[in-house]
Amino acid sequence: MVTTGSPPPLRILVLPDGRRVACAEYGDISGLPVLALHGTPGSRLMFALADRAARDRGIRLIAPERPGYGLSDYRRSETLGQIAEDLSSVADAYGLGRFAVIGVSGGGPYAVAAAAAIPERISLLALVAPIGEVADGQLRLSRLQRLVFRRLARRPWATRLIFRRLRSMVFKSPDSAYRWLMRRVRAPDRELLARPSVRVCLQAAMSEGLRPGVEGVAQDLRLYCSPWRLLFADIDVPTILWQGSDDPVVPPEAAYALARALPNCRLDVVPAAGHYWVFSRFGLILDAVAAVLRADAATGNATPAEPIK
Repeated sequence: MVTTGSPPPLRILVLPDGRRVACAEYGDISGLPVLALHGTPGSRLMFALADRAARDRGIRLIAPERPGYGLSDYRRSETLGQIAEDLSSVADAYGLGRFAVIGVSGGGPYAVAAAAAIPERISLLALVAPIGEVADGQLRLSRLQRLVFRRLARRPWATRLIFRRLRSMVFKSPDSAYRWLMRRVRAPDRELLARPSVRVCLQAAMSEGLRPGVEGVAQDLRLYCSPWRLLFADIDVPTILWQGSDDPVVPPEAAYALARALPNCRLDVVPAAGHYWVFSRFGLILDAVAAVLRADAATGNATPAEPIK
């Protein structure tokens, strides 16, 4: 693999099939290695707010973009596992042996798929407000969740139409797009999203993710809402799952079911929290990640990240 001459924190990796994968780096470049997977829609820029917390804890956050987002080339995938293959290639490119994976919201399913594909390399699976297996027809969903995870997921043309409208709003009237988001969350999220630093980060992450089009988000929705075809009982990777009890965006019940299905998972419910609470509490997640990675290092299981030449 090769990279462009772009300065840090951006690196463009070229995969064996010629596709490009964009990665941003945050925190301590010589620190404990973590792959951080963005939400839907989102991009590598989502983790800018975690930069200081990662640096303070000696963590190197490597944030790759999925196919069709930001600067990463689109490739149609039929399973979550196919995209997880890209994460293995990213880890190889950065010279990682064992590392942690953080999956936030829409990044959660891909983090789980990576743990299924390369469990021997993952020290900790950290899932933050993850989308669970929403194909389960028994889940109780809100009106918005039914629209997204039932109706749109079954109509690819409608998915593209709606997200093209959202993309147009994000670029032509970003303030209107942000007000639209604020109207669809609850009080704890509205208070958090009103903070200037969070607003700047989230708007940048969404606009960069949608800049090339909507194929990335359409693919995400298609894969989330299909059977995942993962053997959860075999994913014996240490896992912590954090879920806000009042999340209006992803179904908390799906996250709880995912926690029960993973054999080595600790569920931490964040009382009265919505969906975006992590933007003010990255330190909580990174404290847990750092503790596990340092324990791995003490037992000789960890391999430090090697900067790409």
